[in-house]
Amino acid sequence: MRKFEDCESSWTVSVRQVRGSALLEGLKVLGLDLETTGFNPRSDRIVEFALVGSDADGSRVYLQSVVNPGVKIPPESSRVHGIYDTDVMEKSDIGRYFDEILNLIDNAVIVGHNIVDFDWRFIEIEFTRFGREAPKPLSILDTMLIARKLKIPRPHKLGSLCGRFGIVLERAHSADADAGATLLLLWKIMSSFPEEFRGSTEKILELFGYRP
Repeated sequence: MRKFEDCESSWTVSVRQVRGSALLEGLKVLGLDLETTGFNPRSDRIVEFALVGSDADGSRVYLQSVVNPGVKIPPESSRVHGIYDTDVMEKSDIGRYFDEILNLIDNAVIVGHNIVDFDWRFIEIEFTRFGREAPKPLSILDTMLIARKLKIPRPHKLGSLCGRFGIVLERAHSADADAGATLLLLWKIMSSFPEEFRGSTEKILELFGYRP
């Protein structure tokens, strides 16, 4: 049975640094990460989700849970994230958390790695599958797309970029740890490319953000 440690120290430092930038001051900023049964959002399901960061007033936000996907978890997926069928047998499905997820994501700046093509598609399809309308973030900042836009040398996997920017990625492929690491990665990128991130929040979100 996988044990989930308290990752408050890592993600709290991350979000404080991100919010320390005038660019995102006064906004709800949340890192989002999912672990899933596979790569296809139409046939695969979420097994763990995490939203970590801070509200517009600076108060901490932490919502994480392992959930029952309603399907078998392939062994190759379990080897990546460490979540097995026995871990989810008595867990609720993700629908139980929809109200909380909606409340957190609506009007927030959501930060993720490969989130536009992966995590966000899972979120949209899961909400649709339950007959619910998907959340409406203010903007999504995808650190993979930002790295490509800034022509940061490959590889652009989360672990590789964390290594490049001196970030220790502990408990990789744990949703809360990856979400916190992505917040820190965004701050490192912003700090390393000050000219590219100069300007108003609206301008930067238009340049680097995605709005579904």
